[in-house]
Amino acid sequence: MQQMGLWDFLDGVPDDYEPKARMSAEETEKAFDYLKNHPLFLDQIPENLDQYPEMQALQNLAYDDTPYNIAKNLLEKANDIVRNQGSKNYFLKKALEVYSDGINQECGDKDIIAKLFSNRALVQYKLKNYKAAIQDCKWAIETDPSFIKPYYRCAQCLYQLTYYSEANKMCDLALQIAKEKDIIELKAKIEEQLKKLQEQKEEEKKQQELVKICRTKGIRVGPASISLPSHCQPKKFFLQDGQLVVPILITYPEFQQRDFIQHSYENDLFTDHLNILFQEPLPWDTEQNYTIESVEAYIELDDGLHAKINKNAHMLTIMKGYSITIRDFIEIIIVSPQSNYYKRFRQEYKIVNT
Repeated sequence: MQQMGLWDFLDGVPDDYEPKARMSAEETEKAFDYLKNHPLFLDQIPENLDQYPEMQALQNLAYDDTPYNIAKNLLEKANDIVRNQGSKNYFLKKALEVYSDGINQECGDKDIIAKLFSNRALVQYKLKNYKAAIQDCKWAIETDPSFIKPYYRCAQCLYQLTYYSEANKMCDLALQIAKEKDIIELKAKIEEQLKKLQEQKEEEKKQQELVKICRTKGIRVGPASISLPSHCQPKKFFLQDGQLVVPILITYPEFQQRDFIQHSYENDLFTDHLNILFQEPLPWDTEQNYTIESVEAYIELDDGLHAKINKNAHMLTIMKGYSITIRDFIEIIIVSPQSNYYKRFRQEYKIVNT
């Protein structure tokens, strides 16, 4: 075939042809606007799709094919939306529609159908529609039981809904297919939560037993109103060999100081604990007004008043002999009548005679 030369091409140009004048600024701007909004030059799918007839026409072409090809193309299209715009809810919802369109094609290919359901589940997960995602995962698994991703995504959703046992079973099913790192890590997180739940149940059972025993001893118990400092251990009373063991927080309001007695058994005399505390002079008691003989001990009653307690009483007597509710630990206030602070204490703390 003979190649056409320039002059041969020009032979087809009419003799009276006049080249068009250069476009005006208005025409140039209009042409650029058209190109900028043309589907071939768009960076992303516009939200107001109805204002882009060219884009709608291209979309319509996508459905002019066999169900298999349409479903495959829709799968790829939705995947691109999630991959490129997956952080925005609008585009996630758009991808959801595209995956659904692909599913509705009923293309008959189990690989494509399973991926459509599984990927739609991923979008539902991102939108926090966990129950809808679980249903899609189930359909994906029913379509292709060897496809591992829906097992993992289902376990993720169950974890978010705190269905830890079910999530753990789903991980086990996935690990039968392949030992993938993400699934192993998720299973470890789930088992950690299951461990915490078991520990919590055991602790609740112990507390129920403890409350029952306290009632038989004539002791009222209730939830804590304040928390002990982090260095104070244990933080709450417990049973040991049938005996109630209660931590005691000793408060010296005059000096804004505290002592902590870790283990006070119900048969202990309170004065035995004081003997340990006052083996040596208190470092902040510069006038040495606080001695084992001089100090008085007070406890707050449930009505907010304070009662003086017998230092020589057993701890069980103190716990059940006053109108108090044990809230994890006992707080006992120590003051000295020999101190100038004592009168102020009696006025501020509303002392009741018992």
